[in-house]
Amino acid sequence: MGSATLAIGGYHDYVQAVRVNNTIESPTSAPHIPDPLKNTAMKYSIHKRRAAYSPITLFLAASLLLVCLVLIPLRATAEQGSGFEAISVNKASAEVEPDATGQAILQAVQTLMTAIDQPQSSSTTSEAMGVLAGIADSDGPAEIDLPSLDGAKGVALRERVDSPLARILEYAYNPEVPAYLVLPSVVRLSQWYPGSDILSLETPLFKQLPAPAQPLILRGREYEEITPDVSSGGYYSYDLDRMLALFQHEGRNVLVSVARQDGESGVGKKGVVLDDNKWNYFYSGQDGLTQGAIGWMDTYMYASWSVSVFVEKPDGTTTNMVFKWLRAGWAGMNVVQGSHILEGCKRFARAFRSVIESDLLPAAAELSAKTRELLALSENELDLRIKRYARQIESLWKDHPVLSRRTFAKILAGGGYAKALNREQRVSALLLEYLKAQLLGPTIRQG
Repeated sequence: MGSATLAIGGYHDYVQAVRVNNTIESPTSAPHIPDPLKNTAMKYSIHKRRAAYSPITLFLAASLLLVCLVLIPLRATAEQGSGFEAISVNKASAEVEPDATGQAILQAVQTLMTAIDQPQSSSTTSEAMGVLAGIADSDGPAEIDLPSLDGAKGVALRERVDSPLARILEYAYNPEVPAYLVLPSVVRLSQWYPGSDILSLETPLFKQLPAPAQPLILRGREYEEITPDVSSGGYYSYDLDRMLALFQHEGRNVLVSVARQDGESGVGKKGVVLDDNKWNYFYSGQDGLTQGAIGWMDTYMYASWSVSVFVEKPDGTTTNMVFKWLRAGWAGMNVVQGSHILEGCKRFARAFRSVIESDLLPAAAELSAKTRELLALSENELDLRIKRYARQIESLWKDHPVLSRRTFAKILAGGGYAKALNREQRVSALLLEYLKAQLLGPTIRQG
């Protein structure tokens, strides 16, 4: 697709084309299998590998995993956590006995998960959204352990965001602004799939405030790849079914975002958190985990469900409450505890607030224009920029205790990191450096 098409076509149509036509090995290698066939092939490969493990191997591996769970200390703190700290945790949480609030939350979330697949909103859907909006807007506890959902532990976290809802919608729910620019420590890649309702909105959400009395409901699908886990180094990609609802609750503007993971994630890959506070990460593209003793394990996010509720306050701030459940692990075992999910929610909230609340954040239109500019680069120009980026990554981080390991050092050597990134990943890396230069000061030279 040429530059002229880029200037006319949509950002998401273009990114979808990039995903289909590039592979992790090289931006000039053979095209991917189209998505439905690719997913089938990936799942066949996963199950084929699992079938090859003998019962003894499975027993020994499970034993090793349990030893790791007991003996390896949790390195992440409340200031750093991705929600999948499970491989290196030394504590477990008991099953939550549902109280009235927990049961009300669970029932409301189950109703909304069902509504994702319903073409029309129902009174029960509106009631469920009202229940969660009321809880988010209450003076109840900021952290809640939730009843299990389909075998997954769950938590809720309430945070105040020093921003009106319109600003949040303009950046975080604007298809022209990639989600990783709003959540730089959580999301590496993201996009709405063609056919999603938000892509055909004539009036963007942030211009539809005050919100309508009857919910404006949008449905769609997203692709997402997350940043490396702080503890294990694993990073994952998956599809999400999503529903957005904009409405008024007791005179206040409310947005509810409902997300459900569609099937098992891709196998976890080895990454490194270089500096979470400054959004510096390394992606190897290699299957496994970075943590040594368990690096060979094939890990997956099996299922996740989340509802994020934004309630605008009279003082111009917004309350955000996230309700989240996650199942993830290895060989079908779920090793995620509620404490891990809570730390991940805090990591999410910290990243989100650091961007949205910043006075240095460029206008959404400027971020959109920068995105289009980088997407329109020719292969030669993008290659030049990413090679410069890769050499600077090597110069800054080659002595890092993890990146200096032989496997990672070989990827970095001579600016070789550029070869590990396809076009979409290259654009994402350069956009992130642009954002960091605006909010944190220059780190990697652009242009």
